[in-house]
Amino acid sequence: MTAKRFQQIKLVFVVLIAMIVGQSIVRNEYLVPLIALVISALVLMYLRRKVTEVVTDERDHAIGGKAAFLSIQIYSWIAVVIMLVLFGLRASNPAYEPIATTLAYSTCALMLIYSGSFRYLCGRCDK
Repeated sequence: MTAKRFQQIKLVFVVLIAMIVGQSIVRNEYLVPLIALVISALVLMYLRRKVTEVVTDERDHAIGGKAAFLSIQIYSWIAVVIMLVLFGLRASNPAYEPIATTLAYSTCALMLIYSGSFRYLCGRCDK
């Protein structure tokens, strides 16, 4: 299979998953999109192994890593600012406190996941 054909198949899967998720949300069926995501991920992993050409090069991976790190930093800063504002306004509306707490914990979880995956990948590179 060529890399171009694989990209076309991936695009079809994205459209199908979007349609399945949209219809499932309308019908309040939340297990269907989860099953569809798992099946599509498995099929795409299988098809990826059938590609005989180079799909990405080292430069793409380096840019992707920098973009991921920058995205984590931007999300963290925005989430912390919004969290502090919401904690400051919790006296006027008590509903702001759980939102701020959720933002705080999600930011911490994102940073812990990033740190853990970074350590794991660095450990794999050293071996």
